[in-house]
Amino acid sequence: MTTLELYRTERTTPCLVVADHAGRMVPEGIELGVDPHDLARHIGWDIGAATVSRRLADRLNCGAILCHVSRLVIDPNRRPRLPASMPVVSDGTVVPGNRDLAEADITRRIRNHFLPYHRAIARWLGSRRRAGIVPAMIAVHSFTPRMLGQSRPWQVGVLWRGDRRLAQPLLDGLRRDPHLCVGDNQPYSGEQDFGYTVNFHAQRTHIPHVMVELRQNEIDRTETALAWADRLADLLIPALADPELYRTYEGDNLADLPEGTSWRQAVSCSSSTR
Repeated sequence: MTTLELYRTERTTPCLVVADHAGRMVPEGIELGVDPHDLARHIGWDIGAATVSRRLADRLNCGAILCHVSRLVIDPNRRPRLPASMPVVSDGTVVPGNRDLAEADITRRIRNHFLPYHRAIARWLGSRRRAGIVPAMIAVHSFTPRMLGQSRPWQVGVLWRGDRRLAQPLLDGLRRDPHLCVGDNQPYSGEQDFGYTVNFHAQRTHIPHVMVELRQNEIDRTETALAWADRLADLLIPALADPELYRTYEGDNLADLPEGTSWRQAVSCSSSTR
């Protein structure tokens, strides 16, 4: 498998599923110095996100673009050259191969593993815009059940900032299940910072979008990942069938975004509801 996967992107629904951290591949010629056990943890990739993304694309009859290079090589959801782009330490694990990187190595990782992914997304979205269609984008991530010593109670989080056209149907539908702890901008907050991919491709261009975060122990097996994708698809299909969705958002969804803000970690289920 290559580090970039274009999954049935010829499908007709004007929606694209993206998965920034779908894999944990370390390309030939790069030595991170990280134990394989650590690379298989959440610091190396978003566990279960690839399976969810493909199934969701199948159910929505849309394409998906997945990045399979490990986020420790370069994080496609962080602006290049920021410290979090090629982290020296991730959740307490030292990444020796990212320390004191030469400029040529940094540039090579950006050119070979960051730009191809974002160019593929931009080209797909741009082709629909040139055809007179305002496309939608759904970003799929997963999060570790415990981070920095704190447990995270949410099974699923829905992230949004400004534009709630896809976020609200998901939140409303998921909250109908009394057994779910649903995060509204939890465990990370779109109101603080989505990260590079959604900000650049969706918020900047005002196309309909949403980010979904699934707790990794909910989707670490194929059958549970498929079930979660089906649950999300059942809620998204009616929203995507509404022709009124495919319009640019008229509000300002980037106003007052703190400069350089990292994603916020939250700590309670009760605070996830508004």
